[in-house]
Amino acid sequence: MKRHYLSLMVIAFLLIGTSRVMGQEKSAFAPVDLKGIWQMCFYVSGNPQIPGELKPSNSFKILSDDGKFTNMTVIPNHGAIVIGSGTYAQTAANAYTEHVEKNLHLPQLVGVDNVLEFDMKGGDVMVLKFFVKTDVDGNEINSWYYETWKRVKMPPSYPKDLVR
Repeated sequence: MKRHYLSLMVIAFLLIGTSRVMGQEKSAFAPVDLKGIWQMCFYVSGNPQIPGELKPSNSFKILSDDGKFTNMTVIPNHGAIVIGSGTYAQTAANAYTEHVEKNLHLPQLVGVDNVLEFDMKGGDVMVLKFFVKTDVDGNEINSWYYETWKRVKMPPSYPKDLVR
């Protein structure tokens, strides 16, 4: 009986010790707050020497706190459509991976883990860079895509000129 009790104590000690060690493991990078609604933007300028002003588009990326992403586009006077979805996780200090489940714009990414490198510009602007190897027909394009996204925020009060 003592031997059985002693064996149980050793197993319990090992399990507790292992869980403490595993619980103390830290990731190799600091997580970045990627969650939120992001609006794709473009720089517009009358001068080819400067990028110009950041202007919003009709495309949005939603990065949920449950690890899901949704890309959608608003079609003026027609509504909105979802153009892509899947799951995401930060995988490096400056990158996250989207596992693409659906994508209308780049269907060749469906079922693929798409690595997006990001550069945060002040926390509210994120520049994404990702690589696309082939087009939808399988032809090699080997191209890098750059996108600029601005976090959508709630203003302090309801805008007077808002058209709903």
